[in-house]
Parts: sequence; structure tokens; C-alpha cells
Amino acid sequence: MLRHRVVLYDLRGHGETSLGTPDGTLGQLGRDLVALLDALDVQRADVAGFSLGGTIAMRAAIDRPDRVRGLVLVATSSRVGRAAAEWYRQRVEMVERGAPRLRETLDRDTADVYAESPAELEEGLLIRRQSTADPRGYANACAAMAALNAAPLGPELERITAPTLIVASDKDKHCPPRAAEIIAAGIKGSRLELVEGAGHPIPVEKPRELAISINSFLAEIRPGPTGPSGHLPINGEDLGPGPSPSAAFGGTSP
Repeated sequence: MLRHRVVLYDLRGHGETSLGTPDGTLGQLGRDLVALLDALDVQRADVAGFSLGGTIAMRAAIDRPDRVRGLVLVATSSRVGRAAAEWYRQRVEMVERGAPRLRETLDRDTADVYAESPAELEEGLLIRRQSTADPRGYANACAAMAALNAAPLGPELERITAPTLIVASDKDKHCPPRAAEIIAAGIKGSRLELVEGAGHPIPVEKPRELAISINSFLAEIRPGPTGPSGHLPINGEDLGPGPSPSAAFGGTSP
């Protein structure tokens, strides 16, 4: 549905990406994204992030504005409250001590995310279990999110210069519309769109509506043909030169 070459990647310590030496910060996760752009020889990209992926996308756009041409933030937040920070810290602690009920807890958390779309839960559980086979990557992401309580991105959002689309949903209990409004207020010239009838996983519950929004946004900020940009591998397959040098990178929620 997206009329652009799309590259998705596993975050550090998730799926097929190695853990390396994690430091539990958004800064490192943002640098990982830039390192991927370097490895793919992509100088500038349209970056899209969902939930945790959105916070990583914001961090990268703040730190390396020269690499982010357009920004799409879906169901995400620039800060977390005290209760949410404690929730993340509890899960870090469960991983560190090898809690026997960790998998049960992650399954319950996943079911909560898919509360508005129970038909998608089975696939959601499969993805979560595969991506957190080594839970240390999950703990690293949770530590990065917990840190947003003491050091929210809000004061730095004005440094984002890329055209920005922010997408929220009316039934999202994890990143409610208010979180999107805060981001929109911090990024000059950004646009906020509200998807009705969806919970947190907008890409799963409203994929067509989201794709239409993203396609329209990218067409507005970059009208007309832009020419080929070399080769970008998608899921390990080299698709050859494409019609646009854009690449969208997605991240998932812890």
C-alpha cells in the first residue's frame, strides 16, 4: 500500500539483530538507525516509527537532522509518566533476574496492546515471542523508555527540522491523543492526524488508512519524480534501483 521502497529492521537485541553492548539509552538506539543508513548507503531517508520506534525516530531526527528528510510518528510519545516508568523498570528487573513468569507477563502485556483487535492477537503474540527470544534486547528497550521520565524529549523537539506527520488514534490507551498533541506542539510546522476506531497498534488495525496518510504526506513534502537512488535490500532481497530514494524504517513497542 505504500508507494515507496520500505526497509524494516529488528532493533538491537530483537529478532535477528545482535545485542552487542547495550547501554539502555535512546541515544544508542538512534545511532543504530543512522548506522543502518550508513550500511545501506542511504544519505537521507523518510523515517517512520511506531510506538518505541517513534521515540527512536525522534531521537535520530534531533541528533542527525541531516539524515532525516521526512518524519512520520505513529502512536508514540516524547515522555513517560512515573507509573509508566516504573512499569518499564519492573520489566527490566524481571529480565535481569530471570523471572520465571517473564514470558507470561510479556504475553499478557501483548494481549493488552491488542485489546481493540483480538483477532490479531495470535499473530501479535508470535511476533513478540520471536522478537524477544533473547529478552535482553527487550530489557534494553524498556530501560531506554523508562529514562524518558527523567529526561523527556520535549525540550529538544524544536531541533527537529524535517517535515513531520504525527498519527494518533482515539482509543489508544498507551499513547493517547494527548501525547501526540504534545509532540505536535514541540515540532514546528508538524501535522497531527487522528485515526478513529483504533487502539494502540494502528499499523495493524488501520493499515489502509495509515498508508493513505503516509503516501499523501510524502507526496506533499516531495512532489514529482526524484530519480533512482541505488539499491536497498528489503528482507534480504536486493530489489535494484527504485523510483525514489526514500526509505521508511519501523520500530515496535517494548
